[in-house]
Amino acid sequence: MQQVEAVYQKRSWLKRWLFTTYHKDIGVLYFVTSLYFAFVAGLLAALMRVQLSAPGNTFLGPTEFNSAVTAHGLIMILWFLSPLGVAFANYIVPMQIGADDLAFPRLNALSYWLFLISGMMLVMSFFMPGGGFGGGWTTYAPLSTAQYSPGPGPSLAFMGFILLCVSITVGSVNFITTILWKRAPGMGFREIPMFTWFTFFTQVLMLMAFPSLLAALLLLMSDRLLGTQFFAASSGGALLWDNLFWFFGHPEVYVVLLPAFGAILEILPTFTGRPLAARTAILVAAGFLVVPLSVYVFAHHEFVTGIPLALREGFTITTFAISVPFDVMVLSMIHSLTGGRIKLKTPMLFAIAAVIIFIIGGITGVFLASFVLDINLRGTYFVVAHFHYVMAGATIFGLFAATYYWLPKMTNHMYSERLGKLHFITSFISFNVLYFPMFLLYEMPRRIYTYQASTGWGTLNYIASIGGFVFIASQVFFLVNLLIAVRGKIPTTPNPWHAITPEWVPGVFAPAGLLKSMPNGVGNGNAEIHSEGTAAHHQHLSQRPLALASGAALTLTGLALSSWNLGLPFLGIGNPFFFAGLALLAWAVIGWAHDDMIGKFKVPDEERGERWPSISFPKVKLGIWTFLASEVLVFGSILSSYLYVRAYSTAWPAPGSIHSITIGTINTVVLLSSSLTALLALRAARSGDRRGLLAWIGLTFALGSTFLAVKGFEWYDLIYNLGFTPHSGLPGTTYFFIVGLHGAHVFAGLMVMLYIIRKAFAGKITKENHQVVELFGLYWSFVDIVWIFIFPLFYLM
Repeated sequence: MQQVEAVYQKRSWLKRWLFTTYHKDIGVLYFVTSLYFAFVAGLLAALMRVQLSAPGNTFLGPTEFNSAVTAHGLIMILWFLSPLGVAFANYIVPMQIGADDLAFPRLNALSYWLFLISGMMLVMSFFMPGGGFGGGWTTYAPLSTAQYSPGPGPSLAFMGFILLCVSITVGSVNFITTILWKRAPGMGFREIPMFTWFTFFTQVLMLMAFPSLLAALLLLMSDRLLGTQFFAASSGGALLWDNLFWFFGHPEVYVVLLPAFGAILEILPTFTGRPLAARTAILVAAGFLVVPLSVYVFAHHEFVTGIPLALREGFTITTFAISVPFDVMVLSMIHSLTGGRIKLKTPMLFAIAAVIIFIIGGITGVFLASFVLDINLRGTYFVVAHFHYVMAGATIFGLFAATYYWLPKMTNHMYSERLGKLHFITSFISFNVLYFPMFLLYEMPRRIYTYQASTGWGTLNYIASIGGFVFIASQVFFLVNLLIAVRGKIPTTPNPWHAITPEWVPGVFAPAGLLKSMPNGVGNGNAEIHSEGTAAHHQHLSQRPLALASGAALTLTGLALSSWNLGLPFLGIGNPFFFAGLALLAWAVIGWAHDDMIGKFKVPDEERGERWPSISFPKVKLGIWTFLASEVLVFGSILSSYLYVRAYSTAWPAPGSIHSITIGTINTVVLLSSSLTALLALRAARSGDRRGLLAWIGLTFALGSTFLAVKGFEWYDLIYNLGFTPHSGLPGTTYFFIVGLHGAHVFAGLMVMLYIIRKAFAGKITKENHQVVELFGLYWSFVDIVWIFIFPLFYLM
């Protein structure tokens, strides 16, 4: 194994970091990239604090200030805090559960590259003509539509946002499958360490929340580029955006926070020398209360939108209710500190500080849970202080604790304890100097770029700005400490904290059974580390994830820039990006399929492990089911939006007046018939009947193609003969978008069928190896089921 490690380390430095699919490398990439985006967001925050440090300041104009505020919020939440938790999840979770890697290594690399490129698209939007988007991190519509935020800059930022949603969905599928399927023998649910549990909760929340945001962004970009009217003010678009966004936005608070809590729950028992108090209660509170409740409090962000009083009262109750599980967690943390021999090392100091900051933020949140008080405090700096304590402060300090805790594991060397404590002291004091005065600025609106001296806000803003500058400067200690550890200046032992969770087993690939020799305790079980397949995977690199992410980014960039042209037809600046992106995308997808066909990238699965409740599922099938769950939520959000705008409309075309019921019915029969032929193809594959497989999958392809051809004929007739276009009010907007999105899924299914046909001709689908046909059948059935909802909504109702 040491020889394998040596070969891996000797690979080209650039090639390794561009094409790696190894979970530790991906974790390091996430870590470094998150810090880069933190630098960008911190720089923007410094500009904002300079502007607000004195009344009447003209350092920034209103446009620059609004753009800085918007980008700061988006980058901090989505490109720094959350990905930093993903960095530790990548590095630590496989080691904690005894897995060689994540379930789908190439998808893991794809998630990272989509994350990086999406953030770069957001940053690049600043430099587009007209600048980036300046409407706030909530990107409220119709403010974010082309009517009020024109130009390629906002479009590029939103396209980056879409790529990030795809990255997160792919990552969630990967982590959920990994934790459910790749646990080593002995790593039952009761033995899973707390950080892995909280990573699992986080990924489930991501899978639940981000499809709603993805749906909202797809609708928004349709409005911006195609001229549809989902978010037009006249069709109730503002409240539609609120509902879609906050269904994502409030769970996002816990998406950001839970990984930090998971790390704190590992650190507390390690540095107190006693088991974590009420471990089971914490897991129940987080998994059974926080996860489901987090999506039932979204409307407390809409108290001032005019929603009915009964709804406001109901969401006040759910908002109070979600504080209960966090009370359980915080009390358990405090109880864990009692009676132990506390070692105030740097990780412990940051962990305790995170709890204190969270408590302050939580107490102030009680005021905002009441809709009466919320209406008065909404949009003020009191809210800014509250969510920076709860969301930013608790998370940052928790992840600082995680960094210092796992840094010796990641670098094999120790950081400077003195610098670490200096970093802690300056950060903790300056953070409170920065944000506590904002509680006292409860009359100052949060989105103004300047103010008059007569308001009396100058002194508190000046103090806050001083705190901000010191907080930023104190991070130099952190960076120096990282360099000290990376450069290996201070030696350490394999387990300097005497921790008892599995990742602290000396060496990366410990021989199976080593963990059995460790003492049983908090988060520690009798797990073995998988050893099968390790060597095979450890040498694998793949250029496909980078190519696929780059192709997708170029394509979306081309679309975003399509409105920016040179005044000549077909010479829009976006066209070269769009077509180059499509070509690269096609090359990457075909290459990915080719690699699979010839077995170029093949990671042997572990033969044994704890896989309940997915005992009978192959990991790919579990991954497909998880992916389809996210697809259900995307289409559920879009169809709910359709019902919302239709209910808002006073008139709608009668059934049969626009869309031919006869053609729609025939096409429905055609598509549903293809599910039957897909099932027969699977039966043929299972019995080893290659001719039967080719015949039935070919017929399925023909039926799917017929469905799309009929759709094309319908669209041609509607547009050119009836004049019914995507601009024909909400009936046209909803029809062309939803049917078009479904058609794109049918097209993707056709491409998969071509892959199956090619693979069957090559004799690579056999009685024993036909999983791809079964997985395709699941996807194709989902596509058909979606159409069963779409058909009556547009043709019969």
